[in-house]
Amino acid sequence: MTGVSTDRIFSPMNITTIKEFIKSRKVLLASVAGACFLCFAAYGVISVQNSIAEEKARIVEQNRIKQEQELKALQDENRTKVIQSMKRLIETGNAETALAVADKNRELMNDELKEMIRLATEKDLLSRIERTSKWNYSELAKYYAELAALKPQNRKYSKELKDYDKKLRKRLERKLYAKVQTLPVKDYKANMEVYEELKQLNPSEELYQSKYDLYKAKYDAFMKELEKFGAKPERTSDGKSYVEVEKYLKENSMHPEALQMESATDCYYTDAGWLVGCSYSERNEAGSYFSEFMWFTVSNSTVQKVEPGRTYTIN
Repeated sequence: MTGVSTDRIFSPMNITTIKEFIKSRKVLLASVAGACFLCFAAYGVISVQNSIAEEKARIVEQNRIKQEQELKALQDENRTKVIQSMKRLIETGNAETALAVADKNRELMNDELKEMIRLATEKDLLSRIERTSKWNYSELAKYYAELAALKPQNRKYSKELKDYDKKLRKRLERKLYAKVQTLPVKDYKANMEVYEELKQLNPSEELYQSKYDLYKAKYDAFMKELEKFGAKPERTSDGKSYVEVEKYLKENSMHPEALQMESATDCYYTDAGWLVGCSYSERNEAGSYFSEFMWFTVSNSTVQKVEPGRTYTIN
């Protein structure tokens, strides 16, 4: 290649521009290198921070596990002391106190302590039974019911419970039968109700059924007879009067505005109708206030008869 051709090749190029281009490339490479360095540095910082956080979390978890282990060890130690204390109390006949100890340490509850409580409860109930009179069937039945529920597999407790239930029923039967002998024959409802209870206590006793049927028939017939008197009068909400009586008094009073009802008896029945007694105050012809008690016979919501207070006596 000749000198002329060489000049032709390089003559169009600007040497200064080439130098600037090379310089700019160096700057660009330096910038890229700097950016990479910063990225690696940042990644290193993040990695260190993550490692520190993980270490802290690990230490916290270790401390938590340690505390739980220490607490469990303390609870196990305290529970052992409680159980040993309860055993000594039960052995010395102080099961009730043993139960009180367990109650104060419920936070230590586990299967072993529960079993100890069952044992103390059983011993306490047996001790109560020993201190209870053999004639106190209701208390003994209650204790054996608790024992039967506590130890269902113990047939002795179930048998004792059944025996005392039977004794209680027989005692109640005798008591109710004695009671029904004192009731007035004409008190059909009371007799019927007692014989109903006796039937339930002793279904095999034919006398109770026949007596119940007798009094029920009389009571039903009596209630049908009462229907001719209309609805039974009811006391007012304040308990001092009957609407039928107050209406009658106001209609027959010279000063109805002064009428004051003071008290009222229960409602009874007679052959003439429903019987109620009321005390009241009102003004007389002279304008003076007076109080009195009278009996009123009511039929079909109307007062049919008025009688002095001495006519009937409430037993």
